[in-house]
Amino acid sequence: MKNILIAVSGLTPQIISETFFCLAVKKKIQINEILVITTARGRDIILGNDNEYNKKRKYPPLEKELKRMCIMYKLKPPVFTSSNIKVANEQSIELYDIRDDKHNILFPNKVCEIIKEKTNDKNSVLHCSISGGRKTMSVDLAFALSLFGRMEDKLYHVLIDESLEFSKFFPESKSEAKKLEIAEIPYVRLRPLLGEITKNKVFTKMSYIELVKYTQQQLKIKSADVLYINSRRREIFFGSNEPVKLEPKKFDLYCYLINIKREGRETESIVNLAERICEDAKKMDVILQYNNKVNSKIKEAINDPEIEPLFKISGPKEFGERQQYGIIADLNKFRFLD
Repeated sequence: MKNILIAVSGLTPQIISETFFCLAVKKKIQINEILVITTARGRDIILGNDNEYNKKRKYPPLEKELKRMCIMYKLKPPVFTSSNIKVANEQSIELYDIRDDKHNILFPNKVCEIIKEKTNDKNSVLHCSISGGRKTMSVDLAFALSLFGRMEDKLYHVLIDESLEFSKFFPESKSEAKKLEIAEIPYVRLRPLLGEITKNKVFTKMSYIELVKYTQQQLKIKSADVLYINSRRREIFFGSNEPVKLEPKKFDLYCYLINIKREGRETESIVNLAERICEDAKKMDVILQYNNKVNSKIKEAINDPEIEPLFKISGPKEFGERQQYGIIADLNKFRFLD
């Protein structure tokens, strides 16, 4: 089994080597590889190319300090080269720092992409450190691990005595080692839940921002009211909202798409819908008009942009099947009133 240390880093690469020390020396975990997620400037500092930090403040390249530590403590050197340093970018422009809302979308998407990729490897265990970088970077890593982390993947925070902070890349004596501690942080693993909800199809392709939005939507749906359907009055109402009336054909179309769920089907072809509702398979354009009008009524009845898409009539774009239409919400979210 391969142990990978994944760390976020800003302007203090010492936290990476300190985390490695805690895992390799204190916890006796052989770290096989180190992966760092940072900014363009963070990468320059790690490589020893930054004028302010490496030349004026005398920060050595991280790789050099890792090798020195491994020699001193007789550790097997982990794989760590310039290709192990990942920088968020957009259209080939690398992120230099994280200062605004746009940056706070780019960076978490990069973190999510990496964690998602690494957790797909069944032969690896991730040891993630949130001690470095800006606070938002740590939050991004923790959230990404919560979304994709498996039972064996760990989250850590390293604590160091102020007397050693910024001075060295790792403890060089027993007294210094005592001033460095590592704490494992429990986290909620949402991977099984999200995988089940999305049947692992959409889940593996979503960006961080899309997953956050999707997860929040799913949580809201789980606690949402049901859509009540009054067959006698041809009305629908949601929660305590006012009832909304549908015209006969539109009402029949909507009820039919709910009922096919009882048969274990998610969608129906537009040709079959035209044949059933209009008694003419060629009237597919009429079904599309009905869909739009029904969806307007659903929007009026629910009045919640996050919930509406689940109850509206969805088509090929949502289901990924040509000419197929259906309703995404589970059957238990509908109640028929006679």
